[in-house]
Amino acid sequence: MAVYDHLPLRRLEGALERRKRPGFGVVVERNARGHGAGLQQRIETVVAQHKAKPPIENIDPALILKIRTTGGIAEDVWQTLGMTLLSDEPDKSVVLFANDKELTEFKRRVVEYQRDPPAGQKNPAYAGLIGAIESIAQLSAEDRIGPVLRSEGKLVPNSFPDEVVEILDVEFWQPDPDSVLSFVTRAEGILRANGGQLVSEYRGATMTLLRVRAPGRAIRALLDLPEVLAIDRPPQPDTPLFDASSFNIENLGPVVAPPADAVVIGIIDSGMTSAHPLAQVAIKGTFGAPAALGDDDQRGHGTPVTGIAIYGDVRQRIEQEQFDARFFVACAKVVDHTGNFADNSVVPANMELAIRRLHADFNCRVINISLGDRKRMAADKPTPWASILDTLARELDLVIVVSAGNRTDLIHQYGDGIVDAYPSCLIDAGARILEPGTAVNVLTVGSLAHSNGLDENDEEQVGVLPLTEQGQPSPFTRTGPGVAKIIKPDFVDFGGTVVFDGPTQTLADGRTRSAAGVISLNRGYLERMLTSVSGTSFATPLAAYKAALVREAFPDASANLVRALLAISAQHPQAALDCLAEMSEEERLHVLGYGVIDVEHALSSDDARVVLYREDVLDVNRFAVFEVPVPQVFQAGNGRRHVRVALAFDPIVRHTRLDYAGLSMSFDLYRGATADEVFDACRKWEQEEGDPFRLVDKRRCKLSPATLLRGRGTLQCGTFTAQRSLEGYGDSYYLAVRCEDGWGSELTPSQEFAVAVQLEHEAEIALYQRVRERVELPA
Repeated sequence: MAVYDHLPLRRLEGALERRKRPGFGVVVERNARGHGAGLQQRIETVVAQHKAKPPIENIDPALILKIRTTGGIAEDVWQTLGMTLLSDEPDKSVVLFANDKELTEFKRRVVEYQRDPPAGQKNPAYAGLIGAIESIAQLSAEDRIGPVLRSEGKLVPNSFPDEVVEILDVEFWQPDPDSVLSFVTRAEGILRANGGQLVSEYRGATMTLLRVRAPGRAIRALLDLPEVLAIDRPPQPDTPLFDASSFNIENLGPVVAPPADAVVIGIIDSGMTSAHPLAQVAIKGTFGAPAALGDDDQRGHGTPVTGIAIYGDVRQRIEQEQFDARFFVACAKVVDHTGNFADNSVVPANMELAIRRLHADFNCRVINISLGDRKRMAADKPTPWASILDTLARELDLVIVVSAGNRTDLIHQYGDGIVDAYPSCLIDAGARILEPGTAVNVLTVGSLAHSNGLDENDEEQVGVLPLTEQGQPSPFTRTGPGVAKIIKPDFVDFGGTVVFDGPTQTLADGRTRSAAGVISLNRGYLERMLTSVSGTSFATPLAAYKAALVREAFPDASANLVRALLAISAQHPQAALDCLAEMSEEERLHVLGYGVIDVEHALSSDDARVVLYREDVLDVNRFAVFEVPVPQVFQAGNGRRHVRVALAFDPIVRHTRLDYAGLSMSFDLYRGATADEVFDACRKWEQEEGDPFRLVDKRRCKLSPATLLRGRGTLQCGTFTAQRSLEGYGDSYYLAVRCEDGWGSELTPSQEFAVAVQLEHEAEIALYQRVRERVELPA
């Protein structure tokens, strides 16, 4: 089949202000005097309690409030009260930093609210604000105990006895740099006074963390500090120990180094066995982050991950007897021989150190992180680990690929019932993706089974039962949604499977049964060159390998464009769809994401399939319209055909916010309308223009998944499918892309993005040539 370069997508002139959905502001009916008097008394009590707290290191405590409301109150309203919004919570409460510790303006408005309404008004002054407030309080020590500690039953300060020394992470609220500096100083004073020790610290633009070694009395004192956001266990990787369990290979074929100018993939893991004969030709560099870790893979996890990043499908390389490395790798070791992060440094600091060095020293623009925090599933908000990945992906224009995590409790949860529980177990409460897989500007990858995991020795073993067939979700793969019900994982790829072993009542994976695992490089190469492994850890570098192929083909492309091209190419395997047929569309998306990346489709178009793409930028609250040529040959007759759209952008993030991403984007595809009509349907209308123009529903293409599902993420993909003639809808469709405001609008008044559109027909038609004739190619 002939292959062709993708084509440019033409943007029509103009980026008008978008039409906004109407707001819904409702004044809560209350007895203003009674409600206001109660709030006034509570404010006085809170201020008095705060004044009673002693200074530490000659620094007064911060006044941080938790205010529960009946609904959303805009951030700028709190600013007019002299408060900085720190966090919002699912129960409609907000956490606020008081710049004015007397709460002068707040008190004044509560007093005004209690007076009779101004002449000609139904409601008292400030009814929309004061009437929406349910309660006012300071956060308690219990509020500062993190989710992992709480899951262990440590629910109150007395859960930390004096004689027990813990290594914990302390995170602070982040109103402004000067305030945070004083917060840390107060905490350090608490540690010194109570026999604690500061192990390390991380001070970033969006978070400040201390790693502390402290006895119970110091922990209880830290929990009493209003400046502390949370105290919790440090992240712990979910990487299993991989003993060598594979077969010997007599003749691997020639091992060829990558071209000198090949892409370098960054690997953040347990290190790398640099002397491995299949890897040494492709290694650009190795280092520890922190340096004291060294760079050798003592865990046996980073080496097989790196092998897949170098070669892609290693089993295929074995069959072809061809080990010509496509890419270089640079490896950062961040976990020790036990598979844990070092106690003397915080994880976001290690991640930033590793990523910045991989980028600066080795020009890595694709980075693989096959690690997850085994104790932290996706919750209402991402963790600092996820947040630093999102921040660096945006700042450094990186494609960062992370694993969804592996489930290890299936036998404990289901026993021998796991055979019947699969695949419904994939969407139960214990299957949620691990942090940092909730990061929105990175690609999260789940796992598919490459086989049923059986081998010829199982013929007589009646108690050995497969759970999967090829192309079905791996039983251990973790699933979405991400925060705010974002589609996660983004993609899936082959990471092995497990087999139920009845005699031992275990699930056997690649560690003990080679047929259940995918093949990669073995750390102990002097004993065995290759090993068999199972896990999302090993599906992830396959996706990173494909991302590097796109980087190679499009060296000047942004990370947004790489993500969009990967998404436009992805497909759900039929075996996976059949397996998950009883699930809803949303549930299937949270198991499979957008599917398996077909990298050939990402790289090039062909006769009956053409991809158009564009990198662009939009100001907040603006929209742009792109023309999609739809030739007559695509419209005519019956036959299955698709128009697929992918959008990728990388907003700023804040992990204390429910609206984690600072702004959002969305798109719609229109047919049977003129460009002017699409502009009129999407733009803001002034009052003197009359009623806004609207397009009938049939002019908007029905894309799957719908906006409600796909529109929450920063990587969105939707497909319009038709089986009958499209004649009558014109030879141009129009794609409207919107940039919608959020808390980040003032910090980033515009947003970079990439968009790709794919037209595909099941018939062998000369589609590419017809589209190319309509596109004005650059000189």
